Amino acid sequence: MIDQEKGVFQNKKYSVDDEFDGPAVGDNGAVNQDRDVWGEQGEKQDIDTKVIMTDGGSAELVYEEEKFSNVDDEDDYDDEEKNKKNPQAFAHNITTSSSSSNTCSQSLEILPGDSRRTRFAKRFAKFNRKLDSFGVESRGIGRVMPEERENGASAPRNILKLIFLWMGAACGLSSMSGFFLGPLVFELGFKDTMTAGIFGALVGCFVAAYASTFGPRSGLRQMVISRFMFGWWPAKGIAFLNVITLLGWSVVNSVTGGQILAAISNSKIPLEVGIVIITVVSLLVTVFGIRYVQMFEAYASVPVACSFLLLYICAGPHFDVSLPTAATLTPATARGNWLSFFSVSFGVTAAWAGVTSDYFIDFPESTPRWSTFALTFFCILTPTMFVGILGMCIASGAMTIPEWSDGYAQYGNGGLLNAAFSRWHGGGKFLLVVMFISLVSNNIINTYSTALSTQVWGDWIYRKIPTWSLVVVSVIVYFVCAIAGRNTLAPILNNFLPMIGYWAILYVVIMLEESILFHRKSQLSSSSQEASSIDNGSLEKAESSSKKDTYNWANWNDRTKLPVGAAALLSFLIGIAGAVLGMCQVYYVGPVARLVGDWGADLGMWLGAGFAGVTFPVLRYLELEFAPWSDKRVSK
Repeated sequence: MIDQEKGVFQNKKYSVDDEFDGPAVGDNGAVNQDRDVWGEQGEKQDIDTKVIMTDGGSAELVYEEEKFSNVDDEDDYDDEEKNKKNPQAFAHNITTSSSSSNTCSQSLEILPGDSRRTRFAKRFAKFNRKLDSFGVESRGIGRVMPEERENGASAPRNILKLIFLWMGAACGLSSMSGFFLGPLVFELGFKDTMTAGIFGALVGCFVAAYASTFGPRSGLRQMVISRFMFGWWPAKGIAFLNVITLLGWSVVNSVTGGQILAAISNSKIPLEVGIVIITVVSLLVTVFGIRYVQMFEAYASVPVACSFLLLYICAGPHFDVSLPTAATLTPATARGNWLSFFSVSFGVTAAWAGVTSDYFIDFPESTPRWSTFALTFFCILTPTMFVGILGMCIASGAMTIPEWSDGYAQYGNGGLLNAAFSRWHGGGKFLLVVMFISLVSNNIINTYSTALSTQVWGDWIYRKIPTWSLVVVSVIVYFVCAIAGRNTLAPILNNFLPMIGYWAILYVVIMLEESILFHRKSQLSSSSQEASSIDNGSLEKAESSSKKDTYNWANWNDRTKLPVGAAALLSFLIGIAGAVLGMCQVYYVGPVARLVGDWGADLGMWLGAGFAGVTFPVLRYLELEFAPWSDKRVSK
């Protein structure tokens, strides 16, 4: 019989005596029906079944119920002990035979198509098992429990892995690309470029570092944490924005890689080839999960950092540190361009706010928040500034060196870097190939976190679609976009990076206010100090840290215990309205941005943060006190 509560099939044989009006003996087919089945002891079972015709005229009776539809391993079908441990598995392969003593009341309709679907499902499960043998990550966005983390790697080892990971992700051509725009697009002088670029990146690092502090506390991915501030449904929208951000950066990396190979080979290697190489390598590494991601970043980061250091030496004599801001710009226009470049630089580092917690889930729950903040802040800021300052210096040189400006005009960023390395000839080209690896490193991080963010869109995605298949889809999407936009990288950067800053700062402002204003320690209710809680079907001991943290992270996948998120959503939309008023892009200049200089100034991040920061506390209080759906749930 079938235990409906536990989802366990107790191994018993069932028999049927139907005469099948279908394929002859030896053919395969399938039938679907609602039927009565009698077991060996005469007990009657009302179940939905599928009968698969097999060679020899026997049949397989398959129990089909939605809650048993998530199958990890075919062997789980027949193993009662495994089924007890995995309630999601469904009973399968129940041998039946003809009998005159037991009857079924309904005729059977043969549906051969079901057999094909069954064979496909088995082959897909077999393929998943093969990937599992290589260590493919299967956790997805599921929570890493405190005891799992504390029994893992030591703190120094975790810190070292994180340093190498961020060095590989941030110390690369993708981070450098945004900093080229100061002199080349906004026509700023060396000093103005440096101040806007450094301070913009600095503020962005504060945003990303604060978001990371929730990782060790929760053991959850960044976009899952959003559910505790924005609610179940609005968090899906935040995850969508994060996916767009990560895919956008992947497009930038792929196109830059194509430009580099085209510049090195004097156009003998088409730009498209570089895009293909980056996407394929990113796929091969990311599909196997975080362990392989960290391994790649560790091995790739050191030679890449050395190549950038050598570029300082090679191109240093040609840096124009006395470059003035363009004389054609009025003082007001120059200030507007400074603000716009500040927003671009902010977007380079603030973009990490959507993923930083993803890489802290293995840290002990007791990790101090200040240490998490400081580690993230300096791990992102240091490599970003290392390549960012180099990028601004090279861009300043391109304003006065014709060979450099010609390389940029012909091959974009790749041509500019090739020209900067030109006096080292073949050695410079080799080092540029090493830098090419940094684009893969950044893409790997983006692709990994994109797959995790998409799982927040729906519980069925998390439970039924393997993470590796989401990685494949992500790679296909940004590959197509990179091919389509391969000739317009500078406009993409100029328009895309500030847009990242808009949503990232709104996201962190609401997180910050929710935590500080509505999640003080004194607000921790007794409900968050229960002796135990159920999370994903497994019994969890109450965590000793429940007295320290006002969020009950065990509720991460229970939308009935999460806030509705109306106040957060409305404040976020109001913040977007503020950003629109202050945005300054090629396709649109807001009315407030238009007031500064001849070309406007990008004030979107400031106005957006101000609008959201002022409205959220008021709306959240009103939601808690007066909203009809509110029971003063603050995710406790």
